[in-house]
Amino acid sequence: MKEQMMKRAAAGLSAALLAAALGLAGCAGSAEENATDAPNLNLPTESRIAQISIPLKVTSPGADNQVSYDDTITIGEGSTALDVLQATGLELDAQQAEYGMFVNAVDGLANEGMKGWTYTVNGEQVQTPADQMYLKDGDQVTWSYIDMSA
Repeated sequence: MKEQMMKRAAAGLSAALLAAALGLAGCAGSAEENATDAPNLNLPTESRIAQISIPLKVTSPGADNQVSYDDTITIGEGSTALDVLQATGLELDAQQAEYGMFVNAVDGLANEGMKGWTYTVNGEQVQTPADQMYLKDGDQVTWSYIDMSA
């Protein structure tokens, strides 16, 4: 009985594969006829994601400019202000806080007292947690270590 069920399953699978192969053969045409604007699915996943360019500055006027960075980051669409900071390669210490990720230190320069890390997008101070601030192509991001008591 078990052997008979296995033969039926194998026959059904063979029939399905044959039907699929015949169906695909009927769709064959020249490469030009089948060309589409679809992404090349043979590329690694990260190569298929739309890329955006974000001019990024990291400054630390509250610490004699101990940490600095100035370059344009090319990163996947849907990235956040935190993703862009991470893409710099600077050492980053961040932790989950009540409302989102909180940056404690960049390249060893840690928040202390009234000094700490903040960021702007297109010159505007942002109140959104950095891991929830989604960027669009060309947004200018600046992370700054500032002395809030000054």
